[in-house]
Amino acid sequence: MKKRCFKKNNKAQVLGLPMYLIIIMIVAVAVIAAVLFMLPRGTKTMEALVTENFLISEDPGAVGMGEYTFNTYTVKVKVTTNDENADPISGAMVTLTGAGTSGSGYTDANGIATISVTPKLSENEKDAYIKLEVKASGFEDYEKVQAVHVHRNI
Repeated sequence: MKKRCFKKNNKAQVLGLPMYLIIIMIVAVAVIAAVLFMLPRGTKTMEALVTENFLISEDPGAVGMGEYTFNTYTVKVKVTTNDENADPISGAMVTLTGAGTSGSGYTDANGIATISVTPKLSENEKDAYIKLEVKASGFEDYEKVQAVHVHRNI
């Protein structure tokens, strides 16, 4: 068996390795792009409506414009398909965030989620909004930035 020796200054060997790495990277990116393209996406759309406590308003009394924490409120959200039937969607994850609070829950068989929130307004802040996000399998994500209005009466 013949022993093979590599020359120390063989430029073909040195230049070939980076080229192989570049080819491998291009193929890997193409494979990842193909896999991401094949992932199923939500094809149906949904609608979400805040049915209870879409306006939270309190009078802080003598507290004035300092930081103010509201009472705890129960917000109800109804999630339905966005078509002529408006069928309720069960098992959708509903999240409320903003105005110093956050809460989440899942819809029941009637498509209703019940979420408790305790809003808080900072100093010199009179109004704020709580954002609504809904995610359900087989549906496009739903988002409404100004779903719940939080207001301090002064």
